[in-house]
Amino acid sequence: MTESKASISPPPLPRWFGPRASPDDPAVSALIARVASGAGWADLGGEFNLNLRIDAEPPIVLRIHRPWVRRGRVAGLRRLRERLQRTQARVARPIPSSGRDLLKVADRWAETEEFIDHVRPPANEDSYVRLFEELGRLHTALKAVWEPSAPEPLDDHRTFGQLRYSVGFTRRRLGPRSEPLVLRMRQLTGELSKLRKQVELPRAPIHGDYKIANAGELSDGSWATFDLDFARVRERLYDIAASLHHAAPDGESLQPRRLLDAYESTAPEPLTRDEHRWLPAALALIPLHWAATAGLVGNDIHKAENAMTAAEAWWSRRAELSS
Repeated sequence: MTESKASISPPPLPRWFGPRASPDDPAVSALIARVASGAGWADLGGEFNLNLRIDAEPPIVLRIHRPWVRRGRVAGLRRLRERLQRTQARVARPIPSSGRDLLKVADRWAETEEFIDHVRPPANEDSYVRLFEELGRLHTALKAVWEPSAPEPLDDHRTFGQLRYSVGFTRRRLGPRSEPLVLRMRQLTGELSKLRKQVELPRAPIHGDYKIANAGELSDGSWATFDLDFARVRERLYDIAASLHHAAPDGESLQPRRLLDAYESTAPEPLTRDEHRWLPAALALIPLHWAATAGLVGNDIHKAENAMTAAEAWWSRRAELSS
């Protein structure tokens, strides 16, 4: 390859960024057959992990993680879910398979847990109010049982340095056509970074991806919480902002006051003055991250542009949202 061609070739994806496991993979298929023991199964969906309902008696869930998830992380989250059984938070109880907590398939770790029969709440205002009440209860439960903590997950938007790296990586993957988008990302990143130096934000154990799709209503009216894969200690407001953004991905069609009130009615502590000041930036950071990592998750410049538009919409509301 000539030097000129090498200079314009997009960088390869990192080795750790493997795809979601596929039942068509012979190794995965063999693990499913071993766990199911002749029972039927169905794919429950999920962007990162392969989640299968095994129709045993009683039914269980087989989860096969992405390659970047290490053994200690999976084991630590299983212990956390066991401790959460002592709280009011309803999460899936880990179940051993063939006498083992963890299973290995190729370069991935897998596990089994109870299947919680539920229905997904409708995406309407009343459900979102309930969602934020449940988020406050979950934060209370996590605070009570967090120690000992599980090893930290891979978190590629913990710092502004990581965000800037992602923007640069996406620029190299998408090429010159991404220049206008990259300029917008870098400008907003600079503005948010400047404000972040002016606030102190409480840190606490959080869910990491709390949204309607990761909650379920049970037959008795209670709610269960799913997908603790990104549970970790970081700014508490990250969880709140991510949930608000999922409720209104466009950054415009949401008045968050009622949802924040619902959260504070059940949370360990009310939001601080600095958290209110940082809220519009925290909201903007969620879609800004998805735009910045477009080079990792599919090279779709149109999705990246839509995410960037949402980030700018949240940030444009900073006077309203931080009051």
